Amino acid sequence: MIRALGLALLLPAAAHAGAWADFETRCLSALENQVPPVVAGLGTGARDGDVVRYALTEGRTLAVETAPEGGMRACAVRDPEGAPVPGFDTWITAAVDAGRYVPVATGRWHSHLWIEPVLEVQKTNADGGITLRIVETYLEA
Repeated sequence: MIRALGLALLLPAAAHAGAWADFETRCLSALENQVPPVVAGLGTGARDGDVVRYALTEGRTLAVETAPEGGMRACAVRDPEGAPVPGFDTWITAAVDAGRYVPVATGRWHSHLWIEPVLEVQKTNADGGITLRIVETYLEA
């Protein structure tokens, strides 16, 4: 009974984790550690060319790209609701302050001197939604 109650309390938090938590867990941590994006538990996904899309909670989607423009692989989380992502904003500010990432354009940052190939992190607002994306580029550190 207590175990079931504990699980029931954790599920709502996981279901409402948001785009940042999905991105950090499935994309950012993976590519920063030079491993494939995390798709465990998401089924087979829907393939469209070099992109496989997976359904996440609350209408969000995970897109894993094997041949993105200008890179070797990419991973993105799209939230069609465009909910704020303060966790991302806090993380990227700290990463820039620490010198791990440098801004290269509005909503785009490159990893700086700690990993090769260079990673590009992107935050895009379009069509009322928000997309957080990381690309393993062909650039060298």
